[in-house]
Amino acid sequence: MQDIADFLRSHAPFDTLDDATLAAVAGSAEIEFHAVRATILDGSSGPAEHAYVVRRGSVELVIEGRLLDLMGEGELFGFTSVLAEEPIGFVARAAEDTLVYRIPREVIRPVLERPAFVRFVTRVMNERVRFLAGQQAEPPLSSAGRPVGELIRAPALVCPPSMSVQEAARQMAEAGATCVVVDTGDELGIVTDRDIRTRVVAAGAVPETPLTEVMTAPAWTVSAERTATEALLEMLDHGIRHLPVLTAGRRLLGVVDDVDLMANERRAPFRLRAAIARATDASAVEEAAADLPDTVIALFDAGLAASAISRAIASIHDACTRRMIEFAHAELGQPPVRYTWMATGSFGRFEPFPSSDVDSALAWDGPDDDPEIRRWMATLADNVLAGLERCGFAPDTKGAVASNPLFARSLEEWERSARTWVEHPDKDRGLLLLSVAVESDAVWGATAMAERLGRAFAEAPDRKLLLRRLAQAAVAERPPTGFIRDFVLHSSGERKGVLDIKRRGLLPIESLARWSGLRAGVSAASTRARLRASAEVGTLSEEEATNLRDAFDLFSALRMEHQVRQLRDGDEPDNLIKPERLTAIARTSLKEAFRTVARVQRRVAGEYGLTLR
Repeated sequence: MQDIADFLRSHAPFDTLDDATLAAVAGSAEIEFHAVRATILDGSSGPAEHAYVVRRGSVELVIEGRLLDLMGEGELFGFTSVLAEEPIGFVARAAEDTLVYRIPREVIRPVLERPAFVRFVTRVMNERVRFLAGQQAEPPLSSAGRPVGELIRAPALVCPPSMSVQEAARQMAEAGATCVVVDTGDELGIVTDRDIRTRVVAAGAVPETPLTEVMTAPAWTVSAERTATEALLEMLDHGIRHLPVLTAGRRLLGVVDDVDLMANERRAPFRLRAAIARATDASAVEEAAADLPDTVIALFDAGLAASAISRAIASIHDACTRRMIEFAHAELGQPPVRYTWMATGSFGRFEPFPSSDVDSALAWDGPDDDPEIRRWMATLADNVLAGLERCGFAPDTKGAVASNPLFARSLEEWERSARTWVEHPDKDRGLLLLSVAVESDAVWGATAMAERLGRAFAEAPDRKLLLRRLAQAAVAERPPTGFIRDFVLHSSGERKGVLDIKRRGLLPIESLARWSGLRAGVSAASTRARLRASAEVGTLSEEEATNLRDAFDLFSALRMEHQVRQLRDGDEPDNLIKPERLTAIARTSLKEAFRTVARVQRRVAGEYGLTLR
């Protein structure tokens, strides 16, 4: 205890304490060791119960993905939460192997409330406020936008496939690593600490089990140039928490995990997905999914772009869908044929928002007119869609769902129909069905419906009428021309008190991207990917594609901000933005974005001889 007292006496604010008070503080201090990257204090878990002093090592304080401060030997953190009795507001994690003294709230608070410590408290809190107010000249770069190659803290722990799990675990403990990379010669595998718990300990495997029997191979990898946000989305899409990082020459640099890539707020989707995966029945999935609005708010507050939040929403939807399908299988028995459940529309493009309803479709291997198969698929669709609706994912109001026979067909029938729709888009709702079919992402099953439908479209001998109909759809919804006071001004001269950011902003760009992408031979893809492909092939100029992409990002950001505000207020999210809520710079940016869309629409209309309304 004397050693602790001597150390504290040499650092503020303990250097002015009398011997008795210092001895009481030192006697209450608990010694904690934290390995590198370990979370010491989670700012979202309520008021801090302790203040912390760094004895050896260093501690990162992270807020909204930004490095707030790096605490070194002798520095105190967590005390502002003790004083204010409010959540701390940041995440404290070990920047290296670190030893800290943990002092209970009831001991440190009387000390910090003494007049002698007012100056110390005020100075530290003012430093935090200046940073949060943006007054620091060059704030540290958020990890979200940095290349993952810059975030690697230590070389990867690489082991041969023949090494025993016991030996690998020993080396992981010595290195403070949470995984090992397994080099098989032909590919890289990975074994995480969770794999050891679930695949070895819980499964009753012997410690001598070789790594090759428990590894995941090939491991998902990421290039060193990708940003942290992009790597995070890869993790979320594949349900993993570690990514080996490779150079352009495929050399292993190291491994990043979710702790490296994001602040605690950004790990919310992983916790939510884990809760869904652990759910033992449909009601447990519904209970977990109820946290999605709060998760969206947390991601927005953590500074993630609208596109990243949309990907997270899509990922949670997919996890709920898969779990509901598994429960349906348990109730209905194994399916009579192989099938694919597809998310279509905005979820198929990975572009949903909190207000988005769910489009879906079914395709199966086997006859289209078998009544038993159709009966089984219809029951499956009813069960899954009902479960998703209870999870907060409402079905499409226009009936573009898997329970509708129009959107549930054998794969061969989808292909046959697609060829018909290409040549006769006005027949049997062909344009709508083809548009849905080529905006699909397989949530369950391995049947490559989107790719096969894309080939059916690309190989069709006559696509002129379909492209014309898609062009007509792309110019049908016209963007506004600007704003007059608190009204939105439309090209017809009509004035409205709200801006429908989906219908008048996003939808025209999505339609232009669908037309230009399908003309370029791109079927299932996001709007941004279609715009990139259109520029590469030349169905849109580079300038048109870039400007449309910038406009799409602006509209998406405003829509997400609007809907997050509504979620905070407990309102049902919609797409109607009141102009009085828009800043002057937002109005100026929107007006230029509207002009961008209108210019492309005029060019497309001229190419096809269409009349703009």
